[in-house]
Amino acid sequence: MSVSVASLNGHRSGAQLFPAKSVLEFEKAPPRMDVKFPILGFLMEAEATGYDLKQRFQDPVGFFYRVSDGSIYPALKKLSRDGLVKLRTERRGRRARKVYAITPRGRAHFRRMLREPAQPLFVFDESQVKIYFADREPEIALEHMERSRRDDEARTAILAAMVAEMRRAGASPVRRIVLELGCEIVSAKARALARLGGQLRREIQVKRRGTSRLKQSRVAAAGIGGSARG
Repeated sequence: MSVSVASLNGHRSGAQLFPAKSVLEFEKAPPRMDVKFPILGFLMEAEATGYDLKQRFQDPVGFFYRVSDGSIYPALKKLSRDGLVKLRTERRGRRARKVYAITPRGRAHFRRMLREPAQPLFVFDESQVKIYFADREPEIALEHMERSRRDDEARTAILAAMVAEMRRAGASPVRRIVLELGCEIVSAKARALARLGGQLRREIQVKRRGTSRLKQSRVAAAGIGGSARG
């Protein structure tokens, strides 16, 4: 990645903001967890239908991993073909439903995946992309920052309530700690946005005052020049 200081202001220059081989160099394709891993994780706990699994992705794990409904069933088919899950049809009156259960081979595969190092964090944050491109309209950047701050504060409150409920219910400390970590991260981001938003407001005000004084001095200079010529 080669980014120049001047390119950030809309024109080219040879001066580089970051070295060509920087620690900030990104992979062309951002890493993404295979949806089959959390599916196997849920099936390690209990057998489930496709609908059950969709509901499980609404559990706290949904704060850290999002999945489209359309990706669950193809993943289940692949897991079934690979012998990692097995499928049975269960009838309830006139209706039939497909129930998936993990196989011994699937359990062994899941445990191997569980021990593998996780991919580095890669954040998809549309608000930050819009803030980046609002350099010529900083008021819009402030709007996005304020909206993100409010959202993060709301998410912090939700996560904190969930953590408290998990403590009362005696839930798994490992899962509770994951939510506590998420709560701390989102809360820290909200505080940072509040601080940086205030900083940006002050910088905008300073720039406006400087621009205003420059205009006034130009008007005054033009007036003096006109008087001298008269």
